[in-house]
Amino acid sequence: MGGMRSFAIRGDLAAVALAALLFLWFFTAQWCSMLVDRVHTAPMAVVQSSPFGWNGTYLQFGSAIPGLVGLQGFNRGELLTGAHLLELTGPGPDYKQAATLEINANNQLILVAGGRSFVLGYRVGTIQGDDEPIPAFAAEPGDTTSVPSNEVCWVGQRRSAWPGPILSGPTTTWLRDLYYRLSWIKDSGARLDMVWRCEQGYEAINGWHNFGFAELIRIDIRPAPPSQPGHQ
Repeated sequence: MGGMRSFAIRGDLAAVALAALLFLWFFTAQWCSMLVDRVHTAPMAVVQSSPFGWNGTYLQFGSAIPGLVGLQGFNRGELLTGAHLLELTGPGPDYKQAATLEINANNQLILVAGGRSFVLGYRVGTIQGDDEPIPAFAAEPGDTTSVPSNEVCWVGQRRSAWPGPILSGPTTTWLRDLYYRLSWIKDSGARLDMVWRCEQGYEAINGWHNFGFAELIRIDIRPAPPSQPGHQ
């Protein structure tokens, strides 16, 4: 009897410990996922980077599908189509303006942040927006990147390697973060690095759906290094 009682107690303790772990996981999953994201995120796509659009509010990479704002086709077996839309406001809850864009007298699109500026490109016509064509810009000749594809600039879309559960109404769904990383190097050596993060939810019926507001969580503009003596 003593052995049976001891076994039952150990079973009860194990059940309580498991319940506590599940409770802790449920309420800390997103935080844990973001910690993992600092080390590793799973690649999703390399986005067409030039030409790109700017409608006065957000940057657009890739041509939009008329009548569709954003993307569709996130689930297995589907083709990801639509436009990648990235704004220039920072993370919540304030969503402060992290950078601005302006067109100079030479018809170049200039990114300004932290007292520094970076030439993104020059006007080359239009690109298809969700409801009408919007101004398009192309990177300047000589702009390069360290990406093996040797594209003029690179926008990579990645996702959390570890999605976490959330409770939405009576059903449990999943939540993951999508990241966009823009890397751009000028011929002069000046460099721009930007990172956006946006949440994407999963529903049992529709699967992974279009994400919401993209937060600009990092922007770094580094000027061209000074010329070395003896070099032009």
